[in-house]
Amino acid sequence: MFVRNLLIVLLTAFLSGSVAKKMRLPLIVGYLFGGILIGNFLSHYISQSGAIDSIAQVGVILLLFTLGLEFSPEKLKEMGLTIVLGSLIQILLTIVASIMVFPLFGFNFYASLFLGAVFSLSSTAVALKTLSDKGEVETLHGEMASGWLFMQDLYTLPIIILLPSLGLAMNGGGVSVASFLVFFKSMLIAGGTFFLVLLLGKNIVPYLLEKAADFRSRELMLLAAISFCLVFAYFFQMMGLSYGIGAFLAGVLLSSSSAHHGIFSEVRPLRDLFATVFFVSLGFMLNPGFILSSFSLILALVVFVIVLKFVISVVLLFLLGYHTKTATLVGFSLISVGEFAFVLAIMGISAHLITQVTYMTILSVSFISLIISVPILYAGDKIYYVARSWFRTNMPLMYKALLKFDRMPLERVSALSNHVVVLGHGRVGKYICKALSLAQIPYIVVEYNHKLVKFLRKKGVNVIYGDPAEIDVLEFASVREAKVLILAYADRHTQEMVVVNAMALNPGIKIICRTHFDEDQKKLKELGVDSVVQPEFEAAISMTEKLLHILLVDDSEIETKLRHLRSYQGLD
Repeated sequence: MFVRNLLIVLLTAFLSGSVAKKMRLPLIVGYLFGGILIGNFLSHYISQSGAIDSIAQVGVILLLFTLGLEFSPEKLKEMGLTIVLGSLIQILLTIVASIMVFPLFGFNFYASLFLGAVFSLSSTAVALKTLSDKGEVETLHGEMASGWLFMQDLYTLPIIILLPSLGLAMNGGGVSVASFLVFFKSMLIAGGTFFLVLLLGKNIVPYLLEKAADFRSRELMLLAAISFCLVFAYFFQMMGLSYGIGAFLAGVLLSSSSAHHGIFSEVRPLRDLFATVFFVSLGFMLNPGFILSSFSLILALVVFVIVLKFVISVVLLFLLGYHTKTATLVGFSLISVGEFAFVLAIMGISAHLITQVTYMTILSVSFISLIISVPILYAGDKIYYVARSWFRTNMPLMYKALLKFDRMPLERVSALSNHVVVLGHGRVGKYICKALSLAQIPYIVVEYNHKLVKFLRKKGVNVIYGDPAEIDVLEFASVREAKVLILAYADRHTQEMVVVNAMALNPGIKIICRTHFDEDQKKLKELGVDSVVQPEFEAAISMTEKLLHILLVDDSEIETKLRHLRSYQGLD
């Protein structure tokens, strides 16, 4: 019976995941869809197996364990105070707004608090996968969204600790001295566990793991890591806390070990397998009849959650001084409800903290928000520019108010001609600017990272703050008089708008553009770009040249072969 049920789950995951991949949807959406279909149409052939539930539970444990492995204090420092505080404020404001609004939908105070905490978290997997597909992980909004999502995942730990203690206190007689004592006890336990993490993480755990690594056996290392994870999970469950907390802290402890990268690579396949069972089994429990019977409620909650999270994150980034485009794209990355919503829902229903209706509401809203977020993320740039144009035409006062976030007091750069305009001072643009400085060639930088703009100004660099896709920003950069335009941004939609506007201002300007995608080269050339540089292809050319030199191929023959490769790629 167990083998049959497991086989059905795995086949469901494979088939539904394949369909989701073809449709460019997150695999988690495919798993949930497959679970819903199989759970409803083949319910007579699937028994509620405790073994399947146990595998799913291990999937959750390993999911939290690997999250802990990816955590490090150094990574936290790199994110800066903006992301750390911004993500915390976003979560708190989402919870407060939920407590105020959800009672209007018929939920009590604790259910509203639970829903707010769950819905405040976003899907790291969906956002990062989409950013990666678009080649925008290393952009300003990509790095900010990644850091924001990481911090949300990290804040899952105190949420897992505090929600059950608050629920037990309220179920025991409402808010009273006793409930505050229970809450205070939970805070002490949380503080004690973090102290334990610091103590063990710096001394004992790295030593033990490195001793296990000395055996130079992948199997023994994997067994040591998994055993340590499960011991911690079991220990914390025995303490009355969630097994997820123990798994997460076990990962945090091991993250300080020099072997944590190897551990992660070994654990990840197991995590993916067990987590897949977890998400498919969730689909078995998601009842389409509930969604249909409560469709108006579910739809209202989905709209409320998406709009609330988007508005809060965008306003926070506005107030922190970021460009409207950066704030909008980061906001789109945060609108979904994350994977940990399902984990928290399971925890809540298992501990009898929430009702079956609240549980099904969490599953339904999370599921629908994941599906809606994908096309919004893929079309984020187009949506931004369409909305900006609409505000300019229909709400000019609002547009002017928003425009203040995109402009800072600027000193007009000295009059230049035959200069170079560099759009973007990131990992590519900064080296180009360095080369131009060494060659004493005049240039102007256009950048919409306000912190970077301030830094460059202090160094005496001619820099303009603004979105290069706007024609007035290009005009301010004296594109009419420029000789060359360097487009270091990899964003497709921005590239097209920049090229069209630049050619309108200066038809004779030479444009050099970077792209990560083969299919974009022909389109950019048709728009008027003189040279298209694909970093991955240039790396291949460089490595091929070094390889042929090592193999003692004649220099003239090497040049011929490289020219043939470039011609094949369409770059010559």
